[in-house]
Amino acid sequence: MTAGPYAKRLKPGDIVVFLIVISIVVILFVNFSASSKTGRYVRIIASGEKMDYPLNENRVIKVSGPLGTTTIIIKNGTAWIENSPCREKICMKMGRIKRPGQQAICVPNRVMIEIIGGQRYIDAVSY
Repeated sequence: MTAGPYAKRLKPGDIVVFLIVISIVVILFVNFSASSKTGRYVRIIASGEKMDYPLNENRVIKVSGPLGTTTIIIKNGTAWIENSPCREKICMKMGRIKRPGQQAICVPNRVMIEIIGGQRYIDAVSY
């Protein structure tokens, strides 16, 4: 059988373009993974005051609100509302937050936690 007109070998220019594309992908991956893990912290807003805690240090934080005490956990690079005196407990069902820009809010007790720093996460819905 004979090779068709499109069955030619790669030319040197094709190899150069391929290497450039691979290099760009590797650089972007390294840059994104390094910047998304550094400089992040948890901002807690409760009773009119703001408190910032590093996301890489495990701790339990108790903050007061109009209904009582809300317990916030920071562990293994994530944060979440563990316990709150609100009636519906929606804030506890929000789950763990770990990406910059994510929030968990207890509206009845007026407590908010948010991840700050690093690159903000953009998904298809918010873009």
